[in-house]
Amino acid sequence: MRKLIAAATTALLGACTSTTDPVPQQSAAPVAMRDTQSSVRDYYRVAARVEPVAESVCRSFHANKPRGFCDFQVKVNTDPRQPANAYQTIGADGRPVITFNVNMLRSFRNDHEIAFVFGHEAGHQIARHIEQTQANQLAGAVLGGILVAVGGGDARVGVDIGGAIGGRSYSKKFELEADTIAAHIADRAGYNAAIGARTFERTRGSSALLATHPPSTQRISQVARTIQTINTAKSHGGRAPVAW
Repeated sequence: MRKLIAAATTALLGACTSTTDPVPQQSAAPVAMRDTQSSVRDYYRVAARVEPVAESVCRSFHANKPRGFCDFQVKVNTDPRQPANAYQTIGADGRPVITFNVNMLRSFRNDHEIAFVFGHEAGHQIARHIEQTQANQLAGAVLGGILVAVGGGDARVGVDIGGAIGGRSYSKKFELEADTIAAHIADRAGYNAAIGARTFERTRGSSALLATHPPSTQRISQVARTIQTINTAKSHGGRAPVAW
């Protein structure tokens, strides 16, 4: 058993460095792409306003964590060959990294969309989705290895299959949670989350995308419900607590 757990852990560590949310933008219709220079400039401008809000929300939940846990690094992948995508990872120094591929930035129509997607990626860190995904992968890898080994097969095959299944076990739930957090962050930063979530209207779910992400209609509805909660609190002179 000890060897099996060690093998599963090694397989997981070799597989990835804790990306949580590749969000490929698969257009339902051709998207007019903006020029690269202004797209990158707008991203850093919006991120400078949203990151402190995301960091504040993060610290409100993780005051006992090292300071770097909520100190978001903001990066752009300028490779024009990469698809429209945004994702959150953990850097070598333990800080969360939010990266946007340049083609993702070129597809945005306004600042609200930038702010919302940035908040979504920050939401994965706030909700500790990387940690949970890794735990699910490890549990799935160990279980898969045991089941295959008991059946007389190669335990390594079971580790690979079980780890993949475990990693996807709550992925759709995590996406909806990140959408909810994004609505709060965007609103607190002064952006319109409803407009920001319209980025989902330009995407369609391929079979691969729907394996890990909810349908766009479900995500838009989730954001709409969150906005209603936020606005109800505002109407009573308060502020809705971030919950997911």
